[in-house]
Amino acid sequence: MTEVATTQERHAEAVRLRRAFPSGATPAQALTAVQDKAIATLTTTGKWPPNFAKDAAKAHAEAVVWDAEVVALRRAEAELQHEAESIRDDMAPDVLAHLGSRLAEILKAAKDAGTVLGDVTTADEAIDAGGDALDAWRRLTGLVADLRNVRAAQWDVLRSVSHEGERALLRKWADEGHGEVRGVRLDNIPLHVRAAVRNGSYGTAQVVWLAHSDAAYVPTSFADLEADVMAAEGPVVYDDHGPVFDMNPRVVLIPVPAQPDTSRDPRPYID
Repeated sequence: MTEVATTQERHAEAVRLRRAFPSGATPAQALTAVQDKAIATLTTTGKWPPNFAKDAAKAHAEAVVWDAEVVALRRAEAELQHEAESIRDDMAPDVLAHLGSRLAEILKAAKDAGTVLGDVTTADEAIDAGGDALDAWRRLTGLVADLRNVRAAQWDVLRSVSHEGERALLRKWADEGHGEVRGVRLDNIPLHVRAAVRNGSYGTAQVVWLAHSDAAYVPTSFADLEADVMAAEGPVVYDDHGPVFDMNPRVVLIPVPAQPDTSRDPRPYID
């Protein structure tokens, strides 16, 4: 994680240097400016500037130096960005695993605090109880901030290593309440916990619920989260060929023609 932060800091410095670099002209633009000035002088005075060659050489040399540095800064920015993204992608599983371990520590501490608190569920009740209950409440409220940080980091890492289509799914799944507990259907997750996932407004109630769920986790990858979503909601079936039509030949019965009526005399009737 330190390596990622260091590379990101260096990339940010390259961006700062490139933006702060003074504007200038390319060698071709610098020569064109000197030529235009000389032509304008000849047009208005009838004389060619005697220092044209010296001015052109100076302008070109300065432009070459400017252009070389600005190109180098742009390359540095692009290469450091690529390096930072590459390191981030390579280390994402380790970062998510670390967040999972940190989540387990937070929830264990929350469960311990909840055991001490017993029926105490508000700050006023903790103050009234005093002693160990008040200390446990203070620990629990501190764990709320820790949980928020872990969940925010979780979604940031998952989004950073996912492409645009996957990021849209991540937003959808987070809004629905996925990515909190494994193996639990959304219908069995309290609405207040699902709301906390959607807007990051975790409180003591959400921490306590997660601590006692024994199923809270941090997905180790997009695929890990996707598998959990499918397990919780049922497999998603995709058909790349559109709707299925029955192409088997149909058997159409040919109606049997009516039998001729032989009950009548076919001979003509003569009165």
